[in-house]
Order: sequence, then structure tokens, then C-alpha cells
Amino acid sequence: MRISAVKKSLAVVTASVALAVGFSGSASAAAYDNQDPNSSGCASTAITAKSSPIYVGSTQVGTIELRYSTSCRTVWGRVRSTGPYGHATVTRTSDWEWNYCDNLSWNSSLGQYSCYTAMLNDTNVESYATGHASASNGYNSSDVSTGRY
Repeated sequence: MRISAVKKSLAVVTASVALAVGFSGSASAAAYDNQDPNSSGCASTAITAKSSPIYVGSTQVGTIELRYSTSCRTVWGRVRSTGPYGHATVTRTSDWEWNYCDNLSWNSSLGQYSCYTAMLNDTNVESYATGHASASNGYNSSDVSTGRY
């Protein structure tokens, strides 16, 4: 009987620790929902998880990117465009929450116009980005999506 009680106590402690550890990552990531990736510091650990080229005809005029912060466990969309028009949307597939940007500005470090969305918690879910870009002559592309990440 004594060994059975010890096993039960150990199981309860193990489950409690697993729940606390599992939820802490999700809760901290959720705190970044709808925040700016640059001002929050999350962009400092960003990778481009997925990207797709954007074309007008046979000419590439931009790129849609799904950015992921390894420290914050968040995602956001970023569009890069040779012209000043375009947009990016990031969508979380677990609840279809999304964020949007369409205010492209010149980014000298990228050498293109760009905008990025606010972040979404991406802990244990999938997300993707969608966007379009414009050529320098103003012609717009169709919407293009990244794959899910």
C-alpha cells in the first residue's frame, strides 16, 4: 500500500510540473498577441519560417514572409515590394485570428518597400502569411500565400 501511495503522489507532482511548464510557454506567448515585433524585442530572434515570391507577369516584384520569433514563440507577416503598394496578412489556423498591414514604407536595410503585421501567439498551432506587392510602375500582383508553419 505504501508504494502505491508514493507512486500516486509522484504521478500528481509530475503532472503538475508538466502542466505548469507547458502552459507557461503558451501564456507568455499569448501576452504578445497583437504587439509590434520590433518594439517588443521579439524581432531580435526572428527567422523567416516560410516565404513565397510575388510576381507580376514573369517579373518578381516582392516576397511574402512568415516571420517567427524563437524566443517569443510568435509569428507575423511581412511583405517586401519593389513598388510602394501591397499588403500582408498573418492568420493563425487554430482560431482564424489574423492581423493585417498595408502601409508600406521604404526600408533601406532591405532595399525595398515593406510592412509587417502585429504578432500572433504561435505556440503549438500553425499559421501562414498572405500578401501582394506592386511593381515600381504600380501594377499589383495577385495574393500569394506562404505555407503553414
